[in-house]
Amino acid sequence: MLFDLGTVGTVTFEETPDALEIGAYFNPEVSPDRVLSELKKRLGEAHLIASLHSAQFNQVHDEDWLRKWKEGFEAVAVGERLLIAPSWKVDDLLNEDSSQQMLDERRQEGGRRRIRGRFLIQIDPGMAFGTGTHETTRLCLEAIERYWMGGRFLDVGTGTGILAMAAALLVPGSEIVAIDVDPVAVEIAKQNLVMNQLTGVTVTQCQPGMLGPDRFDVLVANLTAGVIADLLDTLTAAVKPDGRLILSGILSDQAEDIAVALDRTGFAIIERIDAGEWVCLVSRSLYR
Repeated sequence: MLFDLGTVGTVTFEETPDALEIGAYFNPEVSPDRVLSELKKRLGEAHLIASLHSAQFNQVHDEDWLRKWKEGFEAVAVGERLLIAPSWKVDDLLNEDSSQQMLDERRQEGGRRRIRGRFLIQIDPGMAFGTGTHETTRLCLEAIERYWMGGRFLDVGTGTGILAMAAALLVPGSEIVAIDVDPVAVEIAKQNLVMNQLTGVTVTQCQPGMLGPDRFDVLVANLTAGVIADLLDTLTAAVKPDGRLILSGILSDQAEDIAVALDRTGFAIIERIDAGEWVCLVSRSLYR
């Protein structure tokens, strides 16, 4: 309704089980009285007028919104060895840590950039999921740090490619495959690999069942519980007998259902990691 009435953008300020506070921005020529009147009319026609508890209007002074938006994204340290940063923060970070020791490390490690003793992953917020700020992405990165020791790695639903890039940085020279069904995500992941000067990662638009018979030492899927449940037979079949399956995008109250489904496919949970309402499950085959 708000977009029909001319809003140029909305934001959720607060959400509780009993109430939802939404902000809607309008150009100054739009009449607040007309917006409220029309909103009440439409809610009334839908028999939802009682849902509108209150409304207020404030004038927002013009600012450099792009600069304000960028200020909201800072470098994020993840686990023990990774640092995620947007492109507009990288030069400042490098200048802060421009010691000779860092320069020597960069030469020795084939171009892998280290800042504050961590491997740098440069990711800009955009159209694909995975910038390191969401709990599920961080949970997966932490699990990859612990369980990825090299070999063959598969990232299902790669989004920005951040998980595949972390695997490439942590264990250079490994075989890393990143897949997604979204062609936009595939293109963004490829661009991010170029931006991070990472080679050896294959990015493909496909489903996990289309990759052939070869199995992986680590498979990570940061999706949703429903998609994971639908793909679980395919995901477990793609993991080597002594490999690890890392699953996230799972809400706390969905974790038990996924654990039961894993058990049915012959996989046991070896670690559960929680962050807020989100869960990451690490499992291995019972038939090693």
